[in-house]
Amino acid sequence: MKGRVKDSYLSDHASHSKYFLSYRRSIATCMMLAVLLIAMHGCTCFAPRPKNMMRTVLYMVPRSDSVESQEFSFTMDRITGTRPVDNNHVQLLTNGQEVFPAMLAAIDSAQKCVSMEFYKIRMDYVGETFVKALIRAEQRGVRVRFLYDAYGSRTVTYNDFSELIDAGAEVCIFNPVLWFTFLRVNNRDHRKILVVDGRVAFLGGLNLAEEYDGDGFNGRRDTAIMIEGPAAIAAERVFNESWLQGGMGFIGKDLPVMGINPIKGVADGPLVRLFDLDGDLCLSEHNPSSTKGTARARIVSSDPNDMSSTILDKYLLAINSARKNISLTCAYFMPPLVLRRALVQAAKRGVRVRIILQGSTEVPLVRAVTVGYYGRFLKNGIEIYEWTSSVLHAKTMVVDGVWSTIGSANLDGRALFLSYEANAAVLDPSLAAALEEQFEEDLKHCRRVRLEDWKKRPFTQRMLEIVFTPFLGQF
Repeated sequence: MKGRVKDSYLSDHASHSKYFLSYRRSIATCMMLAVLLIAMHGCTCFAPRPKNMMRTVLYMVPRSDSVESQEFSFTMDRITGTRPVDNNHVQLLTNGQEVFPAMLAAIDSAQKCVSMEFYKIRMDYVGETFVKALIRAEQRGVRVRFLYDAYGSRTVTYNDFSELIDAGAEVCIFNPVLWFTFLRVNNRDHRKILVVDGRVAFLGGLNLAEEYDGDGFNGRRDTAIMIEGPAAIAAERVFNESWLQGGMGFIGKDLPVMGINPIKGVADGPLVRLFDLDGDLCLSEHNPSSTKGTARARIVSSDPNDMSSTILDKYLLAINSARKNISLTCAYFMPPLVLRRALVQAAKRGVRVRIILQGSTEVPLVRAVTVGYYGRFLKNGIEIYEWTSSVLHAKTMVVDGVWSTIGSANLDGRALFLSYEANAAVLDPSLAAALEEQFEEDLKHCRRVRLEDWKKRPFTQRMLEIVFTPFLGQF
């Protein structure tokens, strides 16, 4: 009897052990798949960069005198590889109700060329309106080029643009998701650029979809900038870089392997020129330098192939050069450690740092990690506000009332290290004043986050921070 009981016990124990091992394997598989999904979807990342990791460990960050100084401008030249240009007229545009009509008017006034690049377009009334405007431009002899990201615009097909293509426009898809593009599948074109005749350019956060239309309350709260002047040519150059990356094949296409693209570029160069893949710079008969503007502007772009991120370096230099105040609005906020340190150090040296972030979001896990960062900021005097009236999608910053940046890049790992992004950086007190005024208006529709409230956040929130923070935007 004892032998049979023992044998039965051992048999049951073995059965339970096998079940437990199988259960653990299932849990481990699910966790690995979840981590992979999080790492590759939305605005998250797991993409360390050597230069940024060195800066994080050694805290070797760019610094200069105030944002108005020549040293600041020269340092920005060096770390971003760009040059500022004077005599630009800039205009702040908020939400779709201001941005879309201004863009459509510019397209309708085009005489020579329209270059348009967007992460997302949907064939709702907004997308159809823009396509019709491009068709009208092409029909009156304007050269039209339109580039859209395959993943961001995954609800449309190439056939949706058949009428535009039949009219003679050049339509190109960026990085189609196919089996032979797996090396680049996580590198998306997140830029939002429209350049007309090489004289006027629009940059910002808005996509071409109906949820971006409206006044910021019945549509997404977003911001863009219109630049008239020589900086529009710089935006056209960035568009041409994206145009080369679009379409099928490997000629001229960057690979997300650091150090290989300079070699690949030398090999690809003759083929790119032979097949005329990089396109011509679209310049108007109008001389952009004759624009009577007061703004000094530069276009800072970034891509997934650098040792760090030029847009991250731009933010670091501006924050480290702040003397009085920083007003930052950001949709997806999971800044790398080096940027979090810069914001805290700015607050410690007496700079008033205010940040407006999303209150409601369509990406809950991102918000979970973002809220986890609040504690250190609040303890060091940084003011945090959450936009509660709709979904916030703007990406702007003003420093000391004179220097501003507006563009497509969020402050998270995906934007800074995985995607193609473009921001305008402008030294102009008038634009800064307009942005500050909009910031103050936005504060009326935000709730302020207090340290005592943050400490009372739910246990589930704390667990999400612990589980997902190591994978989202650390470097």
